[in-house]
Amino acid sequence: MKKSFNTKDMAITALLIAFGIIIPTMFSGLRVYIPPFSATLTAHVPVFVAMFISPMSAIFTSLGTTVGFIFAGLDPAVTARAFSHIIFAIVGAFMFKKGISIVLTGVVTMVLHAIFEALVSLLFLSAGWSASNGNMFYIAFYVTGIGTLVHHIIDYIIAVVLVSALSKTKAIKSLPRLF
Repeated sequence: MKKSFNTKDMAITALLIAFGIIIPTMFSGLRVYIPPFSATLTAHVPVFVAMFISPMSAIFTSLGTTVGFIFAGLDPAVTARAFSHIIFAIVGAFMFKKGISIVLTGVVTMVLHAIFEALVSLLFLSAGWSASNGNMFYIAFYVTGIGTLVHHIIDYIIAVVLVSALSKTKAIKSLPRLF
């Protein structure tokens, strides 16, 4: 990855932010809801693609996708979970910058993603900001945590396929090694 954030990277990041806003606002049909957990399929794809570009791209795209969830009018807990994506996005972008493999980066970011989304859910449940019809720890760590693991894997595979195609067109740099 380059050290500077050039015009091309800015333009691609702007497009990723736009997709990050459009996906939750316009494609509600992609939303899976298992109370209180919800997942909008493909919502993480812009953030994952941004991780391949640079840490700055990952940061701005994560913030942009959070705005998309605000615009979609979703529950504040969902928006807060989206905001927590900045953590795994930064870690993933730096891992790619250091040449860490796609699979290892995917696993590390998946675990971070699930942990932080579960913690955000637990915070909202324990504060009474989200309705709970059962054990808060079960809902936060099993429903949200496991749901996030599955959602991460699906969106990450989509992003890797997309980045592979983009790298062949020279729109973004070539992929790191798979393993």
